[in-house]
Amino acid sequence: MKIGLVSFHTCPMADLGEKDAGGMNVYLLNLAAKLDSIGHTVYVFTRSHKHSEDSDMSVGTRSKLVHISAGPTESPKNELINLVFEFSRNIQIYTENENLYLDILHSHYWLSGLVGDLLSESWGIPHVITFHTLAKTKLRALTFGDEHTSRSASEYRLMCRSDKILVLTQKEVQDIDQLYGSFSNKISVVPPGVDLEIFYQSDKKASRYQLNIPGQNNVVLFVGRIDPIKGLDVLVKALAMISSVGVTTLYIVGGNEESNEYYQFIKSLVVELGLDDKVVFTGAIAHASLATYYSAADVLVLPSHYESLGFVVIEAMACGTPVVASRVGGIPSIVEHGSTGYLIPWRCPEAFATQIEVLLKNKDLHTFMSKEAIKKAYSLSWDASSEKAANLYSEVISGWTNTQAI
Repeated sequence: MKIGLVSFHTCPMADLGEKDAGGMNVYLLNLAAKLDSIGHTVYVFTRSHKHSEDSDMSVGTRSKLVHISAGPTESPKNELINLVFEFSRNIQIYTENENLYLDILHSHYWLSGLVGDLLSESWGIPHVITFHTLAKTKLRALTFGDEHTSRSASEYRLMCRSDKILVLTQKEVQDIDQLYGSFSNKISVVPPGVDLEIFYQSDKKASRYQLNIPGQNNVVLFVGRIDPIKGLDVLVKALAMISSVGVTTLYIVGGNEESNEYYQFIKSLVVELGLDDKVVFTGAIAHASLATYYSAADVLVLPSHYESLGFVVIEAMACGTPVVASRVGGIPSIVEHGSTGYLIPWRCPEAFATQIEVLLKNKDLHTFMSKEAIKKAYSLSWDASSEKAANLYSEVISGWTNTQAI
């Protein structure tokens, strides 16, 4: 098959933790690479940005990541809807110049879905969509934000018009059913995996030496975008409550753009709580480099208000790092409470501080959870995920062709 993956608003090659770069980027690169490895040709279309020197970048042996121009490279996300037609047109120009004919499109996020909808209609090929996050689930979790006014309506329209909705967890099926209506006839659950060639347990002392982290310190780790939905303020407040387990340092791995208001708020909160010497902001780092941080950490904490899945959770567990995370979205499908980590049902620092301290104090418990975390992560395979996705594409193409022939 020749498969087109559309990632309009974010480049899959972006460093994790940069603005708009998160689990979806991890998903796209791994899916494309694994589909390529089993014999399919994949074109990942993303918008050109200031770091995209080459139009085409290889993914695997036959597939490509293609940067497509559309508007100013620094256009803010909330203005990208105005560039949908330009981006779609320029993809069409690219495919015409390359004499490229795709069998199916798979769009990621609602903005990409608008592009995929236009192209699938123009080319007469089926369209699969994965939303990753939905406007109504985010608003239910966090009552403020700057979502585009047309997002919810666009998501509903795309659910109606797409040939298949691919979701990563059963929780997403429930969310769509409760918030958008019944689309069970066109939803398929295909769980993602983890790249075990990158993420595996390494020696903690060696990892800390590599990162210049004092070996005797307790290390709490946060990985992700610096965004209100991530609830990082809850973790910073929890850190201030941890005092009975020696020196504890919080490493915040993620974007640190000075223009980010929430980042500035977190920095101010750190100062206000007197945590200047206990918090390290690393900024965004390359995805493959995260493994060293996971192995150096005692615990990964994800206090998000909502997560469709939480890829950093799977990666940390593959490195043998227990997790303390919010009981939201798809996280409970990965974290087994009391076995691979702890799930916190309340958005309060005290609950997070308590469970973090339990893991830092009890070395035997930490060792047990570390082993269980590795077992769970190793049960999640990108090979299996890509095979399921490929089978789904084949079924959609077959059903779509038969329908067209009637």
